[in-house]
Amino acid sequence: MTSLLEDKLAIEERIALYNQAIDEGQYEDFLGCWCEDGVFDGLGGPYVGRAAIRTFTDGYDERYRARLPGLRHFTVNIRSQIDGDEARSTSMLLLTATGSKGAHIVFTGRYEDTLRRVDGQWLFSRRRLHQDKPPQDTPQAG
Repeated sequence: MTSLLEDKLAIEERIALYNQAIDEGQYEDFLGCWCEDGVFDGLGGPYVGRAAIRTFTDGYDERYRARLPGLRHFTVNIRSQIDGDEARSTSMLLLTATGSKGAHIVFTGRYEDTLRRVDGQWLFSRRRLHQDKPPQDTPQAG
């Protein structure tokens, strides 16, 4: 049996692996972050089941990495509530890209996650992305 602290750390490690795998094009590692029946609800989703999530990764290079060089996910302020083999987490996302003119923010947002412990590993059973939208009456920073 793991402690609450060990479970929280394992969930943070899962989130970090998700970020690094998608950023580095390691899609098998990314897919390994999901339960077989997992749901990714964001960026054109929902994608229901690992096979559907694979269709998201199959087009990721063309849709995102080719257009946004140096794409990086930064997830912070992770808070997790654990109840046995189920967990809920929230975190903040900062998505950046680095091109010839330097780094810029692509968007910010928030993740709402549900995770399930499967064979001792915390996996996403649902990950929902909420992209922040700038207020309509506020000028965009240049």
